[in-house]
Amino acid sequence: MTEKNGLTESKRQKVENQERGMNPSTKSKKDIRRRSKIKERLTVMIFKGVGKVRTFKISAHFLLWVSLFFVFYIVATIFLTNVFINYYRQNRILADENAELRAMLIKTKKTLEESKQHIALLDDYITEKKNQSPRPLSTVDHTESSLTKLVDIDELKVERNKSTIKVDFRIINKQVNEEPIGGYIFVLARIKDSDKSEVWVYPNSQLKDGLPVNYRNGQRFFIQRFKLISSKYTLSKSIDRPFIFEIFVYDRDGTLILKKVVEA
Repeated sequence: MTEKNGLTESKRQKVENQERGMNPSTKSKKDIRRRSKIKERLTVMIFKGVGKVRTFKISAHFLLWVSLFFVFYIVATIFLTNVFINYYRQNRILADENAELRAMLIKTKKTLEESKQHIALLDDYITEKKNQSPRPLSTVDHTESSLTKLVDIDELKVERNKSTIKVDFRIINKQVNEEPIGGYIFVLARIKDSDKSEVWVYPNSQLKDGLPVNYRNGQRFFIQRFKLISSKYTLSKSIDRPFIFEIFVYDRDGTLILKKVVEA
């Protein structure tokens, strides 16, 4: 009866253990897993002072993943840094090339504009030359016979461009021994057969009785053989009528040594 009770009791415990999930083999497996997990963890100890120690455990797998993450982070950082440096360098080279191209473009545009202006001026000059009819220069011999023939005028040219008149000529030393001579020159311009008494003087000077007041205001010259003289007048408007040009030459002492009248 006792053995039966004992067997019955053992059966009942097995049933209860099975109901509770407390199978001895299962329990041993769980204990083995728990011990293996404990062995896989790393224990870190921190000493803050005498007798004060803090410990905590870190999983080896976690430490491995963290290490792999940092290695990947460092490699990626180096790679991206190199990519950025190369991109910056290429961008800087392109920016320098772009600046050079812009400078060349600006210079080319400026040169082109200057060329266009030069061509326009040449076209205007050619058109004016075509439209300008040649005017015969008739030298009216009003040279004072009483004046000493020390100098003379030749190769006189008159150019008229709208309201601008330019007179060029040579003053020649007529002395036999070709001794150097110097003095002052005035060129007066007035409209032929005009009722107005307007006279243009080069160089600018006041007149009295048709002559310059101060001979020293004239254009200076000093020649051994000859010298080119150029005078220019700017009128208030374009005048197509003929002009009379009077040329006065004074020596250094203020004596009038030549007076010549030219019609153009």
